[in-house]
Amino acid sequence: MLCIALLPIAAKAAEPDPVVRSLPYPFSHVVSFISDVDEQRPWHGAAIHRVFNEDLGLTISDSLWPQGGTPLSSALFLGPGRLNRRNSGAGSEPTFALLLRQWHRGNIDHFHGWSEDGVLQLQNQIDPPLALSAVRTSQELPKVPVAISGQEAQSVRFYFSAEPPADLTIALHDTQGKSMSFNSGSIGRGKTVLVKVGKLGWIVEAIVPSANSGSTPLAINPMLIDRVDFIAPSCAGGCPVSLTRVERDHFSRQIVLDEIPWLKRWNIRPQITTSHGGNTLISGFGIEGAALDLPRTPGTFFTDPATVVHREAMADRIDTYAYYSDLLRELSVRAVWSYFPARGTDQYSFVVSDSTASDLTNLTTTYNGLYDVRRTSILNFDPSSVQAFADGMRLTAPEMSEEDRRSLYCAPTCDISQGDALPVLLSDSLYLINKGQKVRHFWYTHFGSGGSDFEASQEEPLTPKTLKWIRKLANQVYNFDGSVSLDRRPWSPPANTWFGYQIMQAGIKPNLKVGAGGSSVEITPWEDPVTHVTVPDLKAGTRDLHGLTLYVSDPEQASVDVGGKSVDTFTRNPPDETGKPSITIVGDNAPTPIIGKVALHDRGDVETRSGKFVDATPANDFVSLEADAAGHAEIVFEPWNLDLWNTSHLHFAIRKRLSTAGSSAASSDAALKIEMLMEDGGVVTALESAQPPADHEGSSVWVVPPLTVPDQWRTHTLDVARLAWPKPLANQQDWRRPPLPLGRVREVRISLANAAPGEAIDIRDLRALRPSGNGEAPDGGKLIAGRVTRDGSAPLALVPVQLTSSSGEVVDTTTDVDGYYFFYHRRREEQLTIRALGSSGLSCFPQQGRKIEVVKNEAELDIAINECRH
Repeated sequence: MLCIALLPIAAKAAEPDPVVRSLPYPFSHVVSFISDVDEQRPWHGAAIHRVFNEDLGLTISDSLWPQGGTPLSSALFLGPGRLNRRNSGAGSEPTFALLLRQWHRGNIDHFHGWSEDGVLQLQNQIDPPLALSAVRTSQELPKVPVAISGQEAQSVRFYFSAEPPADLTIALHDTQGKSMSFNSGSIGRGKTVLVKVGKLGWIVEAIVPSANSGSTPLAINPMLIDRVDFIAPSCAGGCPVSLTRVERDHFSRQIVLDEIPWLKRWNIRPQITTSHGGNTLISGFGIEGAALDLPRTPGTFFTDPATVVHREAMADRIDTYAYYSDLLRELSVRAVWSYFPARGTDQYSFVVSDSTASDLTNLTTTYNGLYDVRRTSILNFDPSSVQAFADGMRLTAPEMSEEDRRSLYCAPTCDISQGDALPVLLSDSLYLINKGQKVRHFWYTHFGSGGSDFEASQEEPLTPKTLKWIRKLANQVYNFDGSVSLDRRPWSPPANTWFGYQIMQAGIKPNLKVGAGGSSVEITPWEDPVTHVTVPDLKAGTRDLHGLTLYVSDPEQASVDVGGKSVDTFTRNPPDETGKPSITIVGDNAPTPIIGKVALHDRGDVETRSGKFVDATPANDFVSLEADAAGHAEIVFEPWNLDLWNTSHLHFAIRKRLSTAGSSAASSDAALKIEMLMEDGGVVTALESAQPPADHEGSSVWVVPPLTVPDQWRTHTLDVARLAWPKPLANQQDWRRPPLPLGRVREVRISLANAAPGEAIDIRDLRALRPSGNGEAPDGGKLIAGRVTRDGSAPLALVPVQLTSSSGEVVDTTTDVDGYYFFYHRRREEQLTIRALGSSGLSCFPQQGRKIEVVKNEAELDIAINECRH
């Protein structure tokens, strides 16, 4: 960690843009996080985000590795062909499945590099080079240090002075008497290994598989290889090619090519990847010529000449075996953080505040098709003692009290980037905001690493100090206690969303048109000059415009057109500090239907308490309530299973229809109320009213203006950050945030009051929206997946699962050894029936319902046989 002192920067005067607000309303600052997943166990990550995202309502996101190796690493694979089926520590879920679910909840959205990089690299220089002078030529390799011999490197690479013969077979032999052969069909060669031949020559690569399908041990341990045979009948009279080097490690382009199809099918498509440190650095990004050189310290395995101590980052080096930046771009990656950057400011950003929007458009690029990511860091305080730490904090918080500075001390072994030191970062952001600075923080940290002597658990994943400060951040974001003024509200978006927002802001102004009336907005998609992708991607709805706030003359009359298509997911905002009203476009690419195109009766139990209820049908994608003689109508919908994750907005459309029974009224006085009773006991209400209710104790409330004009659809997009809160509990021990639309929904109550007899209201597209920067598949297809268990925990393998689409298509699969089933590339807006088929003829549907509407990636459509719905 660089030790650079940070001083608050004086605010600079800046004229606000006449159309585009710098940040989404109602926010004036950014406090976001880009994490390193080092040392974070899968169960710990899930528990941390239960607190961050569910208990507190923040949309903070995390990272993972596609490939790991050490016990309980937060990685999807252990290597090619090896899903990480190790127990996650969270119930009976294997690690790969837990991470997949966390990804599609939005709790994880970026990569910390591709590889955990826990396996050292060995290089054996063949001097003199070994000529392939016969049908069989052998090369012996020296023993490796015992400390390295147990590491599971899957990749064995061979460098040749010229292109090796097409009929080459390679046989590996180890010190335990095991052997394995790779023929011309199983050796990696050509552009799957090396896109461009470099100065080190041609490469062929053998990837050692597992001993058995799905097992962890390898068929042969490459670290124990003592002899290699090169067999090529075409070399009977000698070939003009020589072996120059043998390498063993656990990362290469060919490995990425093996694993990336899984990620594409699962729609794990991040916009950001960072460069992990690790034992080789080869999967990271760095400019050519930069390297880390380690000393060959006597008494360590570094004294072995085969152990690589000159470490380079090769992700964008096209003439190396580790080049894969082109594959990342295919996967939707648009920005990277360099381990060895071209500019020092691109490694860490030490600018802690900025009063202008220039930081949103001053983006840099080093690698073809990719932006550079700046992460915010802070000087590495002296942790040797409480007093030394408190003295160091004066540099960044000169007016913070001595008592407060001392209270942030972590431990002598707790450096500033560790998870237990998170309160220091949070305190810095909030200190500067409350001192009047304009903050744009993209904090670099490790959520799951320690540093103090605190022992994390499922129940208490965070230190008490961290919990205290993350609650302070949540209060500042949401203004739970009513004390946070508009100019002190920070936005805390997921990492992908925040960087995508910067890319969008850099290009939006020339592609934006506001009509003569000042309230009609047209956005023309453009090609981003660095990534060469279209922004916004119309296949992803309004994902790329999430947070875009535009000043308009009249929000109530506003309209938005994007690429010729009308968009209705935008909030209508009152005047901000400029005195001007605005609208904010909200991402609609990861919605959770509460009322959608599938009938409520297919998703839960519906009770009509008054009036008349008409459910959604294939012909009408809305539900209707008709008032009784007293002017009332009410239904209660109890979903069988409806979970909301990272909700930032609620969206719905309504239409009122006057009674046809002789009424002469030209307008409606009826008032709609939508209430969601959450599993934690909280109630969230959207209410048609001219003014907020005088008393909403126990319920968080949105108030929307009454729709009085009949037979017209009216859309509402409501910001969770603008709910009217009941008074939260002030006692720190019993503190509980106000009700939020997060977690499991127990009941949805919809009522109509003060209506004329026979008057009706139609409701459609009642959806919870959340920010998502996840990329789109080229065909726009979505993942549909879940788990079949005996009782919600014990997995059932090899169970037939059948999908029937609304078009009549039937697809069959079976569950894997962990009980999971997967259907890929499902079309958006199709309706599916999914059934687990028992041997007795019993059909069990997912807990979410008899029909599923495909609107996003779904990885939790679970079927519990003991709670079978059939």
